[in-house]
Amino acid sequence: MSTASYTIGEAARRVGVSPSALRLWERQGLVRPRRSEGRYRLYSEDDLDRLRSVRRLRQVDRLNAPGIRRVLRGNVADVHDGERRVDGRLLRALREQRELSLREAAERSGLSLSSVSALERGESGASVATLQRLTAAYGTTLAELFAGPDTGSHDRLMPADERPVLRLAGESVRIEQLSRGSTQLEPQLFVLAPGASSDGAYAHAGEEFLYLLSGALTVWIGGDETYQLTRAGDALSFPSTMPHRWRNDAGGETRLLWINTPPTF
Repeated sequence: MSTASYTIGEAARRVGVSPSALRLWERQGLVRPRRSEGRYRLYSEDDLDRLRSVRRLRQVDRLNAPGIRRVLRGNVADVHDGERRVDGRLLRALREQRELSLREAAERSGLSLSSVSALERGESGASVATLQRLTAAYGTTLAELFAGPDTGSHDRLMPADERPVLRLAGESVRIEQLSRGSTQLEPQLFVLAPGASSDGAYAHAGEEFLYLLSGALTVWIGGDETYQLTRAGDALSFPSTMPHRWRNDAGGETRLLWINTPPTF
């Protein structure tokens, strides 16, 4: 395999699309370029071959992102062992364990029946707000979706390369779990692609604290409060019981330390 690496601009020119198209395809899970130490995307020759296939499947075969993923399954770069996407089968199992019909799940969560069904079939990506409403309706939390096989580990240390990762909203939201087995707080690293948002308001028990590491974030709380975090070090805290929503307003990636207490998110 070639060791050549191309920046996003170079890769876009070689494939014949715009850099914004490459960012979109990455958020949709169609390609996964590696990152440099400075967090810049670097594309290999294999990535370019995959991108050309994506372009053909979109332009010639008129497939949408889920269809392209099905065609390219097995060819897309492997996901890190700690990374997870929302598995529709898990959502279906949670619903069935509670003996709920699709209609009952939709009514409890405030989502449409078609939305719940599409999530279970893996035909649509879940936004943060949508998934929080659904897990709350099932009496569980987003954090439960991080759970993998029980290793019996109760280490206090969470090495950076072992953090469980959950990807949402077509790859535009990455949530990294920063602790194991915490019972009073839930610390997470949020990494938001440009324009990423909660896609609606949500609320739950507890309090939360945000600390901006880089980028910019706008947060709406209740019906009349708006806060803008624009400088690294800006922080915000509020009751989680108040409906809240957010959006990445930076031109690039936004990174946040986000803590919920107790772990009800």
